[in-house]
Amino acid sequence: RARAGTRPDARPRAGTIARVASFFRALRPAFATHRASACAGATRASFPPSRRARIFRANRRALVAAMSTSDAPDDVFLEDLRGERSMEWVKAENERALAAIAGPTGKPEDDPMFAKLRAIYDDKRKIPNVRLRGDFVYNFWQDEHHVKGIWRRTTMDDFKTPEPTWETVLDVDALAALEGKSWVWKGPQFLDYGPGDDRDRVDRCVVNLSDGGTDACTVREFDVVAKAFVEGPDAFVLPPGKNSFCWVDRDVAWIGHDFGQGTMSPSGYPLTVREWRRGQPLEDAVEIWRGEPGDVVASGSAYWDKGHRYKVWYRAKTFYDTVRFVPHPDRPDEMVHVDIPTDFSFATFADHVVIHCKSEWTVGGGKGGEGGTKLVAGSVVAHPASDFFRGERSDFTVLYSPADDRCAYEGSSETKDYLMVHALEHMVTRVYVWRFDESTRSFSLVKEHAAENCQSFGAAGVDSERSNELFVTTEGFLDPTTLSTATAPDLDISTPLKTNTAWFDASGMSVELREATSDDGTKVPYFLVRGGGIPEGAPAPTVLYGYGGVEILMS
Repeated sequence: RARAGTRPDARPRAGTIARVASFFRALRPAFATHRASACAGATRASFPPSRRARIFRANRRALVAAMSTSDAPDDVFLEDLRGERSMEWVKAENERALAAIAGPTGKPEDDPMFAKLRAIYDDKRKIPNVRLRGDFVYNFWQDEHHVKGIWRRTTMDDFKTPEPTWETVLDVDALAALEGKSWVWKGPQFLDYGPGDDRDRVDRCVVNLSDGGTDACTVREFDVVAKAFVEGPDAFVLPPGKNSFCWVDRDVAWIGHDFGQGTMSPSGYPLTVREWRRGQPLEDAVEIWRGEPGDVVASGSAYWDKGHRYKVWYRAKTFYDTVRFVPHPDRPDEMVHVDIPTDFSFATFADHVVIHCKSEWTVGGGKGGEGGTKLVAGSVVAHPASDFFRGERSDFTVLYSPADDRCAYEGSSETKDYLMVHALEHMVTRVYVWRFDESTRSFSLVKEHAAENCQSFGAAGVDSERSNELFVTTEGFLDPTTLSTATAPDLDISTPLKTNTAWFDASGMSVELREATSDDGTKVPYFLVRGGGIPEGAPAPTVLYGYGGVEILMS
């Protein structure tokens, strides 16, 4: 039958036939590998992950070679990420970019701005970003001596001193040199033992390392007491890939990995979750959850929240649309759908779910929501989790409801007893502090805090499972970032710990929050930063800056 857009007598042209023939000739080595394995009676278990990875890379090179002879785009060779031609292209593009940025010499060091920027990036006084785990705060640090970085730690008391004494846990530069890899640090995931005798035990994590900084990571179990990788056949180790890893307990993990056909999404992320037990061959991990073929990713999460256990399975249909399932509170072997719109965010606090409504939501009531509870777009609500998973919708606490379209939820943080809702209201950061009473299973608003002097403000728990201590961060146009400590709910009573270097003299400068009115009457807020010695209303050179995208607004 003739197809639309073709002649009834259309036949393949000789050139097309030649290209197709060349394509399949190039793939012969790949087909031969699989055919030989099948003839030898090989099974998936016969191929360890390292061997499968080598076969995949060889097949990809064959595919790239074949595509290069067809009508593929001219830059298809870049699919072979580290091929010789790809590396030549990278070198040429770098030289072209450096010539455009730094002039004919191609040396950024010749630009005076280079030294200024380098001094800022390598500043020893920059505030370390830390996370408390057990008795130590951990930090990943990079400077001119540690280009790839070191993972280090110290005690909380020592961190509060002007010059902490850091202990190196893992030197990524040394590891890369030892193993001949260009390791890039992608962070740790600690094992949480939950309530019980091991409640305060902190000894194991997995670290994620990427060779060359790609999305593909190797996952390796690490002993933070011995400051060494866990070795041997019982260690949790995932070969390179777009992996996911979640601790269930010390000897069980939920993993996402490339297990072959049908286990990876079109976007290259895992579509299955498998339960992997310590000492079990990776191929024998049991599948417990699977997304749909068209999903972006499927994953699972098991965690403790203030003594309450949660297990959640996810299907991301797009990056902004997620379907969630949890065990039924009364029938743990039965999985139930978390019935909220797919673009809403979902979290927990103790025995409550916390939901951010991206759009107006009517819950409960009769047909069509009649008589139900109407929640405005941008609201944040809490509800007892077990009741919510049973389908009840009668016990919502509204933690935040925007007063108008110039008020927006910015996220939440928590301590042991407090949930802090952060909002941007008419360009002013405001934090609403809610206390949770475990005995009555209820929230009560106890304090509000507004940022001053056109500054941004953030508060996060130091150890949200065990204390109400806070790290408070402030910064402004004329004020370098300052890290302080406080105790919830008193965010306004803080003790400064560390301040970044002030890289310019702000004497005589000022900053104001103003509004401009557009032609259609819309009020547009903006900040005016005025240099010293410039009179009110006097003409002056001005830099205009604004941004909005990927659901992030900046001014």
